[in-house]
Amino acid sequence: MIIPLLILALMQGLLEYLPVSSEGQILLVGVNIFLFDPSFVLSLVFWFHLGTALTVIAFYHRDIFSPVYSRLRPESTVATDEEPQRWFGPLFVFVIVGTIGTIVIALPLYFFLKSWVTYLMGSVVTLIIGILLIITGIVLFFQRGARGDLKLADISLREAFVLGLLQGIAVLPGISRSALTLTWLLVRGVEREEALRLSFLLSVPAIFGVVVLDFIVEGAVFILPVFILLSLILVAFFTGIVTLALLRYYAVKVPWWIFCLGLGIIVVVLTIPGIVFPIP
Repeated sequence: MIIPLLILALMQGLLEYLPVSSEGQILLVGVNIFLFDPSFVLSLVFWFHLGTALTVIAFYHRDIFSPVYSRLRPESTVATDEEPQRWFGPLFVFVIVGTIGTIVIALPLYFFLKSWVTYLMGSVVTLIIGILLIITGIVLFFQRGARGDLKLADISLREAFVLGLLQGIAVLPGISRSALTLTWLLVRGVEREEALRLSFLLSVPAIFGVVVLDFIVEGAVFILPVFILLSLILVAFFTGIVTLALLRYYAVKVPWWIFCLGLGIIVVVLTIPGIVFPIP
Protein backbone atom coordinates (compact mmCIF):
# COMPACT_ATOMS: atom_id res chain seq x y z
CA MET A 1 0.00 0.00 0.00
CA ILE A 2 2.95 2.35 0.57
CA ILE A 3 3.96 2.55 -3.11
CA PRO A 4 0.50 3.68 -4.32
CA LEU A 5 0.36 6.29 -1.54
CA LEU A 6 3.83 7.52 -2.47
CA ILE A 7 2.80 7.84 -6.12
CA LEU A 8 -0.26 9.87 -5.15
CA ALA A 9 1.86 12.17 -2.95
CA LEU A 10 4.27 12.70 -5.84
CA MET A 11 1.34 13.53 -8.10
CA GLN A 12 0.20 16.18 -5.64
CA GLY A 13 3.59 17.89 -5.68
CA LEU A 14 3.87 17.69 -9.46
CA LEU A 15 0.35 18.78 -10.38
CA GLU A 16 -0.77 21.23 -7.67
CA TYR A 17 0.65 24.31 -9.41
CA LEU A 18 -0.51 23.32 -12.87
CA PRO A 19 -4.07 24.18 -13.97
CA VAL A 20 -5.11 20.53 -14.32
CA SER A 21 -6.85 19.88 -10.95
CA SER A 22 -4.45 17.78 -8.88
CA GLU A 23 -7.44 16.70 -6.78
CA GLY A 24 -9.25 15.34 -9.82
CA GLN A 25 -6.17 13.59 -11.21
CA ILE A 26 -5.34 11.93 -7.88
CA LEU A 27 -8.94 10.76 -7.46
CA LEU A 28 -8.92 9.29 -10.97
CA VAL A 29 -5.72 7.35 -10.30
CA GLY A 30 -6.49 6.42 -6.70
CA VAL A 31 -10.00 5.12 -7.43
CA ASN A 32 -9.54 3.54 -10.87
CA ILE A 33 -5.96 2.24 -10.76
CA PHE A 34 -5.22 1.63 -7.07
CA LEU A 35 -8.88 0.82 -6.26
CA PHE A 36 -8.98 2.95 -3.10
CA ASP A 37 -12.28 4.08 -1.64
CA PRO A 38 -13.19 7.53 -3.11
CA SER A 39 -13.85 9.03 0.34
CA PHE A 40 -10.42 7.88 1.57
CA VAL A 41 -8.65 9.34 -1.48
CA LEU A 42 -10.52 12.63 -1.07
CA SER A 43 -9.37 13.00 2.55
CA LEU A 44 -5.88 11.96 1.48
CA VAL A 45 -5.81 14.75 -1.11
CA PHE A 46 -6.76 17.32 1.53
CA TRP A 47 -3.83 16.22 3.70
CA PHE A 48 -1.43 16.20 0.73
CA HIS A 49 -2.34 19.83 0.13
CA LEU A 50 -0.64 20.68 3.41
CA GLY A 51 2.68 19.79 1.79
CA THR A 52 2.15 22.06 -1.20
CA ALA A 53 0.79 24.84 1.05
CA LEU A 54 4.10 24.71 2.94
CA THR A 55 5.85 24.99 -0.42
CA VAL A 56 3.99 28.24 -1.12
CA ILE A 57 4.95 29.54 2.34
CA ALA A 58 8.61 28.67 1.65
CA PHE A 59 8.63 30.51 -1.69
CA TYR A 60 6.67 33.57 -0.56
CA HIS A 61 7.85 33.82 3.05
CA ARG A 62 8.93 37.43 2.55
CA ASP A 63 5.40 38.41 1.53
CA ILE A 64 3.84 36.49 4.41
CA PHE A 65 6.23 37.38 7.21
CA SER A 66 7.49 40.81 6.13
CA PRO A 67 5.97 42.60 9.19
CA VAL A 68 7.82 40.15 11.47
CA TYR A 69 11.08 40.51 9.55
CA SER A 70 10.87 44.31 9.60
CA ARG A 71 10.67 44.26 13.40
CA LEU A 72 13.36 41.66 13.92
CA ARG A 73 15.65 43.29 11.35
CA PRO A 74 14.61 46.95 10.98
CA GLU A 75 17.57 47.68 8.70
CA SER A 76 16.47 45.13 6.08
CA THR A 77 14.09 45.84 3.23
CA VAL A 78 11.77 42.90 2.72
CA ALA A 79 8.65 44.53 1.34
CA THR A 80 7.86 46.43 -1.83
CA ASP A 81 6.83 50.06 -2.03
CA GLU A 82 3.29 48.94 -2.83
CA GLU A 83 3.09 46.75 0.26
CA PRO A 84 4.49 48.54 3.33
CA GLN A 85 5.84 46.58 6.26
CA ARG A 86 2.78 46.72 8.48
CA TRP A 87 0.71 43.98 10.07
CA PHE A 88 -2.49 44.63 8.16
CA GLY A 89 -1.21 45.73 4.77
CA PRO A 90 -2.99 45.35 1.41
CA LEU A 91 -1.84 41.76 0.92
CA PHE A 92 -3.22 40.72 4.33
CA VAL A 93 -6.57 42.39 3.58
CA PHE A 94 -6.69 40.78 0.12
CA VAL A 95 -6.13 37.29 1.55
CA ILE A 96 -8.66 37.76 4.38
CA VAL A 97 -11.42 39.05 2.08
CA GLY A 98 -10.67 36.34 -0.49
CA THR A 99 -10.71 33.66 2.22
CA ILE A 100 -14.14 34.84 3.41
CA GLY A 101 -15.39 34.42 -0.15
CA THR A 102 -13.87 30.94 -0.28
CA ILE A 103 -15.59 29.90 2.95
CA VAL A 104 -18.98 31.04 1.62
CA ILE A 105 -18.75 28.61 -1.33
CA ALA A 106 -16.35 25.91 -0.13
CA LEU A 107 -18.07 25.03 3.15
CA PRO A 108 -21.40 23.85 1.69
CA LEU A 109 -19.63 22.30 -1.30
CA TYR A 110 -17.34 20.34 1.05
CA PHE A 111 -20.25 18.65 2.83
CA PHE A 112 -22.02 18.04 -0.49
CA LEU A 113 -18.83 16.52 -1.90
CA LYS A 114 -18.22 14.26 1.09
CA SER A 115 -21.78 12.94 0.88
CA TRP A 116 -21.90 12.11 -2.82
CA VAL A 117 -18.38 10.69 -2.91
CA THR A 118 -19.32 8.38 -0.05
CA TYR A 119 -22.51 7.03 -1.63
CA LEU A 120 -21.81 7.05 -5.38
CA MET A 121 -20.07 4.27 -7.26
CA GLY A 122 -16.46 4.84 -8.29
CA SER A 123 -17.47 4.89 -11.97
CA VAL A 124 -19.98 7.70 -11.38
CA VAL A 125 -17.37 9.69 -9.41
CA THR A 126 -14.99 9.21 -12.35
CA LEU A 127 -17.62 10.43 -14.82
CA ILE A 128 -18.27 13.57 -12.77
CA ILE A 129 -14.53 14.30 -12.58
CA GLY A 130 -14.32 13.92 -16.36
CA ILE A 131 -17.14 16.42 -16.88
CA LEU A 132 -15.53 18.92 -14.47
CA LEU A 133 -12.17 18.53 -16.26
CA ILE A 134 -13.91 19.51 -19.50
CA ILE A 135 -15.23 22.62 -17.74
CA THR A 136 -11.67 23.40 -16.55
CA GLY A 137 -10.42 23.07 -20.13
CA ILE A 138 -13.06 25.53 -21.34
CA VAL A 139 -12.09 28.01 -18.59
CA LEU A 140 -8.41 27.76 -19.53
CA PHE A 141 -9.26 28.42 -23.17
CA PHE A 142 -10.29 31.97 -22.24
CA GLN A 143 -6.91 32.52 -20.51
CA ARG A 144 -5.02 32.36 -23.79
CA GLY A 145 -3.26 35.57 -24.74
CA ALA A 146 -4.39 37.43 -21.62
CA ARG A 147 -1.89 40.15 -20.77
CA GLY A 148 -1.80 42.99 -18.27
CA ASP A 149 0.31 45.08 -15.92
CA LEU A 150 -2.01 45.54 -12.93
CA LYS A 151 -0.80 44.86 -9.40
CA LEU A 152 -2.36 44.08 -6.04
CA ALA A 153 -3.18 47.75 -5.43
CA ASP A 154 -5.46 47.71 -8.49
CA ILE A 155 -7.68 44.92 -7.12
CA SER A 156 -10.71 46.07 -5.13
CA LEU A 157 -12.09 44.28 -2.07
CA ARG A 158 -15.15 43.27 -4.10
CA GLU A 159 -12.91 41.65 -6.69
CA ALA A 160 -10.91 39.88 -3.98
CA PHE A 161 -14.17 38.47 -2.61
CA VAL A 162 -15.22 37.26 -6.09
CA LEU A 163 -11.81 35.63 -6.50
CA GLY A 164 -12.37 33.83 -3.20
CA LEU A 165 -15.76 32.58 -4.43
CA LEU A 166 -14.09 31.15 -7.52
CA GLN A 167 -11.46 29.45 -5.38
CA GLY A 168 -14.20 27.87 -3.26
CA ILE A 169 -15.70 26.18 -6.33
CA ALA A 170 -12.41 24.32 -6.80
CA VAL A 171 -13.27 22.05 -3.86
CA LEU A 172 -14.96 19.98 -6.55
CA PRO A 173 -12.47 17.46 -8.01
CA GLY A 174 -11.83 18.21 -11.66
CA ILE A 175 -12.22 21.96 -11.24
CA SER A 176 -8.74 23.44 -11.07
CA ARG A 177 -8.27 26.11 -8.41
CA SER A 178 -5.35 27.70 -10.23
CA ALA A 179 -7.25 27.60 -13.55
CA LEU A 180 -10.18 29.56 -12.10
CA THR A 181 -8.16 32.08 -10.07
CA LEU A 182 -5.39 32.65 -12.62
CA THR A 183 -7.83 33.00 -15.51
CA TRP A 184 -9.85 35.58 -13.57
CA LEU A 185 -6.75 37.56 -12.59
CA LEU A 186 -5.21 37.46 -16.08
CA VAL A 187 -8.45 38.40 -17.84
CA ARG A 188 -8.83 41.18 -15.27
CA GLY A 189 -5.46 42.49 -16.51
CA VAL A 190 -3.15 41.49 -13.65
CA GLU A 191 0.50 40.93 -14.56
CA ARG A 192 1.26 37.21 -14.88
CA GLU A 193 3.90 36.93 -12.12
CA GLU A 194 1.67 38.93 -9.79
CA ALA A 195 -1.30 36.72 -10.68
CA LEU A 196 0.70 33.61 -9.78
CA ARG A 197 1.78 35.13 -6.47
CA LEU A 198 -1.71 36.21 -5.45
CA SER A 199 -3.30 32.92 -6.54
CA PHE A 200 -0.82 30.84 -4.55
CA LEU A 201 -0.94 33.01 -1.42
CA LEU A 202 -4.74 32.99 -1.40
CA SER A 203 -4.71 29.18 -1.38
CA VAL A 204 -2.78 28.79 1.89
CA PRO A 205 -5.47 29.62 4.50
CA ALA A 206 -8.07 27.69 2.49
CA ILE A 207 -5.89 24.56 2.49
CA PHE A 208 -5.24 24.68 6.24
CA GLY A 209 -8.93 25.30 6.82
CA VAL A 210 -10.16 22.34 4.79
CA VAL A 211 -7.65 20.00 6.45
CA VAL A 212 -8.83 21.03 9.92
CA LEU A 213 -12.46 20.68 8.81
CA ASP A 214 -11.87 17.21 7.36
CA PHE A 215 -10.05 16.14 10.53
CA ILE A 216 -13.03 17.24 12.64
CA VAL A 217 -15.64 15.70 10.33
CA GLU A 218 -13.79 12.38 10.25
CA GLY A 219 -14.00 12.17 14.05
CA ALA A 220 -10.65 13.76 14.94
CA VAL A 221 -8.73 10.69 13.72
CA PHE A 222 -5.88 10.53 11.23
CA ILE A 223 -6.64 8.61 8.04
CA LEU A 224 -3.20 6.93 8.24
CA PRO A 225 -0.59 6.36 10.96
CA VAL A 226 0.87 9.78 11.78
CA PHE A 227 4.43 8.90 10.72
CA ILE A 228 3.29 7.68 7.29
CA LEU A 229 1.00 10.66 6.79
CA LEU A 230 3.75 13.14 7.71
CA SER A 231 6.18 11.36 5.38
CA LEU A 232 3.73 11.64 2.48
CA ILE A 233 3.13 15.32 3.23
CA LEU A 234 6.90 15.88 3.11
CA VAL A 235 7.08 14.06 -0.25
CA ALA A 236 4.42 16.42 -1.62
CA PHE A 237 6.31 19.39 -0.13
CA PHE A 238 9.73 18.60 -1.66
CA THR A 239 8.23 17.61 -5.01
CA GLY A 240 6.27 20.85 -4.95
CA ILE A 241 9.48 22.83 -4.34
CA VAL A 242 10.94 21.55 -7.62
CA THR A 243 7.70 22.00 -9.56
CA LEU A 244 7.05 25.54 -8.34
CA ALA A 245 10.65 26.55 -9.05
CA LEU A 246 10.32 25.32 -12.64
CA LEU A 247 6.94 27.00 -13.05
CA ARG A 248 8.19 30.36 -11.76
CA TYR A 249 11.57 30.55 -13.47
CA TYR A 250 10.97 28.85 -16.81
CA ALA A 251 8.38 30.39 -19.07
CA VAL A 252 7.17 27.13 -20.60
CA LYS A 253 3.88 27.76 -22.36
CA VAL A 254 1.80 24.61 -22.49
CA PRO A 255 -1.77 24.53 -23.86
CA TRP A 256 -3.23 23.11 -20.64
CA TRP A 257 -6.76 23.73 -21.89
CA ILE A 258 -6.22 21.04 -24.55
CA PHE A 259 -4.90 18.62 -21.92
CA CYS A 260 -7.87 19.12 -19.56
CA LEU A 261 -10.46 19.14 -22.33
CA GLY A 262 -8.97 16.06 -24.00
CA LEU A 263 -8.54 14.11 -20.77
CA GLY A 264 -12.05 15.00 -19.65
CA ILE A 265 -13.56 13.80 -22.93
CA ILE A 266 -11.57 10.55 -22.77
CA VAL A 267 -12.69 9.90 -19.19
CA VAL A 268 -16.34 10.57 -20.03
CA VAL A 269 -16.28 8.41 -23.18
CA LEU A 270 -14.62 5.49 -21.38
CA THR A 271 -16.83 5.71 -18.28
CA ILE A 272 -20.34 6.07 -19.75
CA PRO A 273 -20.54 2.54 -21.27
CA GLY A 274 -19.70 0.94 -17.91
CA ILE A 275 -22.44 2.95 -16.19
CA VAL A 276 -25.11 2.40 -18.88
CA PHE A 277 -24.25 -1.26 -19.37
CA PRO A 278 -22.87 -2.44 -16.01
CA ILE A 279 -21.13 -5.79 -15.88
CA PRO A 280 -23.00 -8.07 -13.44
